[in-house]
Amino acid sequence: MLRFTLLIAVILFIGLSSEIYAQDARTQQLVSALDKTKYKKKEKRNISIEFYIDIKNEAAVRTPSDLAGSYESEDRSNSLSLQVDGNGAARGSGYDNLRDHRANFTLKDASITGALLTATKVYENGEQRPFEAVFVNRTVRTGKNSESIASEDTKFGLGFVETHSSSDGAGNTENWTNRVFLMRR
Repeated sequence: MLRFTLLIAVILFIGLSSEIYAQDARTQQLVSALDKTKYKKKEKRNISIEFYIDIKNEAAVRTPSDLAGSYESEDRSNSLSLQVDGNGAARGSGYDNLRDHRANFTLKDASITGALLTATKVYENGEQRPFEAVFVNRTVRTGKNSESIASEDTKFGLGFVETHSSSDGAGNTENWTNRVFLMRR
């Protein structure tokens, strides 16, 4: 009987370990997709203008109830109000700016595991979209170049990558992708 119990414990441990690894891998994929570095330099005659921005994200694992709150993008085009219980089950509502209009949504089947939030966004028109986001500490460094940093700022929030398609009615489809960071208010 002891061997059977031990065997079941090992099987459960392996199963849970592989599920946690898969979630950690997905979390890291999302975190990496949110990172961005951009450098531009323009020279004309004897004048040189340089601009550098480096955005790095780090997964922020906290207790689920510590993640409840209001999150909003800097330009206020996206927002999410999130309620979370101690087990990671979540509820929420908010809005997205879908190019030409504000679209309100609620979260369905939302849950948090580690730093990963998964849910389905249900919009007012009935449209449903899968939603994955990651809680991050986001550091933005700006300056002339990577050796001349003028400012560095770290904020906690929720990041995700949204991909949308739009049609012009003439059969032409345009796809666009946007990195979104919602800072905790």
